[in-house]
Amino acid sequence: MLHALPFQRLLFRLHWLAGLSAGLVLAVVGITGGLLGLAEPILALANPGLRIEADGRAPLAPEQWVASARAALPQHAPRALSWNGDGAAVGVRMAQGTERGVELALDPYDGRVLGLPRGTDFFAAVERLHRTLAVGPIGKQVVGASTVVLVGLALSGLALRWRRRPKRASAWLRLDLRLRGRALLWQLHAVAGTWLLAFYLIAALTGLWWSYDGYRGAVNRLAGVTTPLRRPAPPPLAADAPIPPLEAAWAAFRRAVPDATRANLALSADAAAPLEIRYQTAASPHERAWDSLKVDATDGRIVGHERYAELPRGRRFVAALFPLHSGSFLGAPGRTLMALAALLMPLFAITGYWLWLARRRATRGAAPSPTATRTAGAT
Repeated sequence: MLHALPFQRLLFRLHWLAGLSAGLVLAVVGITGGLLGLAEPILALANPGLRIEADGRAPLAPEQWVASARAALPQHAPRALSWNGDGAAVGVRMAQGTERGVELALDPYDGRVLGLPRGTDFFAAVERLHRTLAVGPIGKQVVGASTVVLVGLALSGLALRWRRRPKRASAWLRLDLRLRGRALLWQLHAVAGTWLLAFYLIAALTGLWWSYDGYRGAVNRLAGVTTPLRRPAPPPLAADAPIPPLEAAWAAFRRAVPDATRANLALSADAAAPLEIRYQTAASPHERAWDSLKVDATDGRIVGHERYAELPRGRRFVAALFPLHSGSFLGAPGRTLMALAALLMPLFAITGYWLWLARRRATRGAAPSPTATRTAGAT
């Protein structure tokens, strides 16, 4: 009976049942998450032409960037500008209808369209696999459930090791590669799992924020966040609509924030609304730490300035969930370590499966055959 099983045996069975049921999905989520974590340096290597030298040239006005992108894709409407410093190409997002669209890269000094950055389609597909297994809402639920299982696997694995009560740190953390067979598999599964435990718990507990509305709401309430962090999108600009005035607002932004390193500007059909330029500087703590400058488009007058550092602590915590999830909260080293931990996720599915098979074989080998049992009974 289940209630008669010792606690450790019950925990062990739950651990391998969970691993067998969710291991394949977690392996896919881990590989795709690791690739996404390495996307930035990979895309930089794949697109060296997106580094632009000024050579004494002055950048064009933002209206000219948009006009160049519109000439390249006349059936698309410009949605947003992305600027990554004076030494990089400008991105203009072009879309049709409600689709996300594509981001054209332009030379900011002469408006020449450089095309679509290589590798973006690949990483878009990887992201769909990571979030939904590329099958929509059903896949999203499968990924969410597997993420819950990952939390259980991490905690139950820790509990199973803890009950062995190793007294030395080396017993917890030293990987003995001289071992062979089942002993080596156990070492790879248990010791490497101990190394990566914190990475997997952080990735899972933050990833659930995107999986379940109830979990997201609970985290937001604990953080004291009562308003949605995602701001409503401005009314989109039509494909044939005149380009709104941008030059005065952009010049005001460059004067007000001369140390900006990144900026995004959403293009809106509402000419009366101030333009909102979200930006970061070298001092920004992570990739989601956006400051916001609101500028009157007609005369460049600054009408609002919201700084990330001045936001309530709860809002800053919720904004940091994705950097925690990706590891970028600790910069490039953190992102690299989290990506490597994610790429190692299949190791635990493979070693766990082989350990389960080895245990089953050992159990079958130890069990007496029916013939032997009858013979022993007759004797």
